[in-house]
Amino acid sequence: MKRRIVAERLANHLFTTEEAVDTTLALMGDLIAAMPRARLEAGLAAGVGQQAVDRVLEAASGMASARRSLIAAHAALAEARDQVGLRRVTLVGGGDKTDGDVPRTGHLHEVKSA
Repeated sequence: MKRRIVAERLANHLFTTEEAVDTTLALMGDLIAAMPRARLEAGLAAGVGQQAVDRVLEAASGMASARRSLIAAHAALAEARDQVGLRRVTLVGGGDKTDGDVPRTGHLHEVKSA
């Protein structure tokens, strides 16, 4: 039972982090779109603010890399879950690969054997 509790806590941290990264990427997308619009609206030359655009694009690329690493970490944690004897436990969180509407609670649910 202790392993399940620890796994649930860890899963909650993972799900929260994954959501934060996705939210950050979405906000960066909004910023990336707003920067050239602001330049056009202000009637400024094309080169104005280009360095800022470049830096934001670099940051977005870094966030995309962080997202890929989190996805890999998620898979590695699923493997570790199996190794510690929790193979039949499904960690339910935001964006899980399940059918239907699953509440975003991060709680553990035991998988019924086939």
